[in-house]
Amino acid sequence: MFLIQSLFKDECKFKETLLPNNYNAYESFVYKGFYIGLSKHGRVKRGNKATTAMTVTHFLPRL
Repeated sequence: MFLIQSLFKDECKFKETLLPNNYNAYESFVYKGFYIGLSKHGRVKRGNKATTAMTVTHFLPRL
């Protein structure tokens, strides 16, 4: 679950990576190897359970 905090912390920073299939993946700056991922039901996947090989971490690029 994503939590809303009044202070911006390092845990809120993510590194954007362009994948070979032209999608983006977002990796945590603090927790290396932890990616943002959404399940097929729209629920958040745990960061340590998601990798860039999984389609749950693929997001459309910003235009």
